[in-house]
Amino acid sequence: MAFGMDTTLTAREASFVADVGYDVVTRAFEDRRVTTVAGRPRQRTLDLRGTLQLAVAERLKRYPAPVKKRIEGKVAETIREARALADVRDVAHTERMVVTTFRTSELARLAAERLATIDRMRALIAVDEDVQGGAPTFKGTRVLVRHIAGLVRNKIDRREIMEDFPEVTDGMIELAILFDRLYPQRGRPAAKGRGV
Repeated sequence: MAFGMDTTLTAREASFVADVGYDVVTRAFEDRRVTTVAGRPRQRTLDLRGTLQLAVAERLKRYPAPVKKRIEGKVAETIREARALADVRDVAHTERMVVTTFRTSELARLAAERLATIDRMRALIAVDEDVQGGAPTFKGTRVLVRHIAGLVRNKIDRREIMEDFPEVTDGMIELAILFDRLYPQRGRPAAKGRGV
């Protein structure tokens, strides 16, 4: 699947796709190293270019300062010129007869794999007001995604989960964990004993 560079991600999605900590993404927004793209109100969103540049900056931290600066510029140019992830190329820098190659294409491949995982998750998980009160469920079932993630968090064996929920596969459990990580539940938990 080809992902365009204008693909918009939330801060948590960008953190997953770039394989960097969520704190790295939020710090980049605070330091104004990345800017929010138009999208959802009051939510920090990032395009794929910004996400890749965060991944590059994190990986270049180990490089010597002069080399880092030059490679960062070349990588930024490569990312800027790319129309899709598949267009991102490796960058070579030569200084004093030493060639340093930054494997930008590997970062793009990792980002594409992770974007495909997010797409699979979105295709498999539904939020329907008529099913389980609008809580995220696996499509075609009444199985709550956050419940499955909570069972894993509480160290319940995956085989036991799949025995209790026959329609749930190991892949679905992985996606439930990812969903819970990327879209944490907001607000206070529902009060017990109230409602339906």
